[in-house]
Amino acid sequence: MLDLPGRTRGRHLLTLMAMLAIALLVAVACAPAAEVAAPTEEATPAAEVAAPTEAEATPAEEAVPAEGCTPSGGVKRGGELVMARLEEPLSMDPILITDNGSIYIQEQVFETLVVPDETGAGLEPGLAESWDVSDDGLVYTFHMRDSTFSNGDPVTAEDVVFSLERAADPGQSGYAFAYQAIKSIVALDEKTVEVTLAQPYAPLLSSISLFTGLTVPKDIYEADPEGFGNTPIGSGPFMVEEYARGDRVVLVPNPHYWKLGADCQPLPYLEKISVLYVPEANSRVLGLRNGDFQVIDNVPFSEGATMEVEEGIVLEVAPIYKLDYLYINHSKEPFTEKNFNLALNYATDRQAILDAVFFHYGELPNGFWPKMNFHDPDVPMIAYDPAKARELLADTAYDGRTIEILVSAGDAPRKQTATILQQNWAEVGIKSEIVEMDVGTAWENTVAGDYDVLVSYITSDINDDDELATFQGDFWAAGDTQAFFSRYQSQEVTDLLKKARETLDPAERAGYYSQAQEAAYWDGYSVPFNYSPAITARWDYVKDFRTITTAWWWLEKVWLDK
Repeated sequence: MLDLPGRTRGRHLLTLMAMLAIALLVAVACAPAAEVAAPTEEATPAAEVAAPTEAEATPAEEAVPAEGCTPSGGVKRGGELVMARLEEPLSMDPILITDNGSIYIQEQVFETLVVPDETGAGLEPGLAESWDVSDDGLVYTFHMRDSTFSNGDPVTAEDVVFSLERAADPGQSGYAFAYQAIKSIVALDEKTVEVTLAQPYAPLLSSISLFTGLTVPKDIYEADPEGFGNTPIGSGPFMVEEYARGDRVVLVPNPHYWKLGADCQPLPYLEKISVLYVPEANSRVLGLRNGDFQVIDNVPFSEGATMEVEEGIVLEVAPIYKLDYLYINHSKEPFTEKNFNLALNYATDRQAILDAVFFHYGELPNGFWPKMNFHDPDVPMIAYDPAKARELLADTAYDGRTIEILVSAGDAPRKQTATILQQNWAEVGIKSEIVEMDVGTAWENTVAGDYDVLVSYITSDINDDDELATFQGDFWAAGDTQAFFSRYQSQEVTDLLKKARETLDPAERAGYYSQAQEAAYWDGYSVPFNYSPAITARWDYVKDFRTITTAWWWLEKVWLDK
């Protein structure tokens, strides 16, 4: 999801939300693109996306170039990639659990009509090879390509409709707000989907690319909805060969995948990918150095400078749609007072946090959601000013009570952040203590509103600002997450976000988002720390591995030069 933390959604949305952000806490983005690459009239396949062949894919050693495709570039097929990750997937069902550990694997197994491009900042055709938009902007007609699930069944419009309808259902989906403008979703025939809007909705294509709407086979899912999350079937480049909770996921090629590689044979290039769950940062780093792993994610910021110069290792510092920040519970005293929350901001030395915790990786923030396409760099930043903090504090009813700073147990960098906060706030007369809880309990308390402040983060799952701006800033948005459990309420911000999503002109949208960014930021919505990047390390023979702005990776084009 956002990338929200891991949430488990059973039959009840609150239960889902309670675990929804476990991944957010475990790990719960950011170079702005020149423009939002979402077609508004008609889209055709990107030049590098070759059309699928009619015939079923054959093994790489027997495959021949597809008709009309000219091979380009030297790539090698085969081999196993071993990757170590901080987070494990909690389920393979896109609608049940939406933690980052799950999302990033699901994106390799399933597809949507429209998908993020190779940077993540734009969009390109996925299961839909093109689409048309009516003159009034209210009807989108998606024309699907011939594609096949990994079990050999064709992907139909009925499968797409089923998947999108459950994603738009507030009773099942915490992201229903992303589809709130949709009036109807209809299969016109086996390969045509029509989406009709109740009002103009600029982020529609980005919302269609959201992970909650990843396409699942309707009949197979309905035959065993409880088991689908363990034995998924999708139409993406990979299928799941093994899924062992707490240990690993093993991906192998989907033999029916439609996209072709540079050699004009069906992607992916790799024969197997083993994604191992290795929560200890030191174990991931040592495993890479001794050759047990070829790729590791969430490289500790403290290791970055060393790994940048290590022979044979490539350190990728990728801008992603991510914000590290302090969640504030606006429903509890003294956080109901704007001046108190601003005092927390003025009292916080963000530069010290950037230097000591993030080792200079990242950028000081001036907003309350990640730095994305409509980010306004001109919104004035709240300065580190202890004297101003004391002045504001004197204007509040703060009685000296101790503020609890909640952090996930074992999360050393965020505990270090909390320690700096504790020291900064003490200097202006705000008492605090650090409370550590296991990640699940910490998030359950956050969902229930039983917390003061929480050190964590958030990431975006799509290239449009609307998802996170609404998720975090609109208390009344569909899905009942209460401004992402901050309980922040601002009718001004809600109205600005509504105007932004219903305005099709990019310049006008930018103006509304700028106003919303400034309003909530200067309301003391949170204490933002860092527009932080993703840091990944790999051996130099691992080619074409990249982290996109939505924080996951496209593994279909990765190959091994060895």
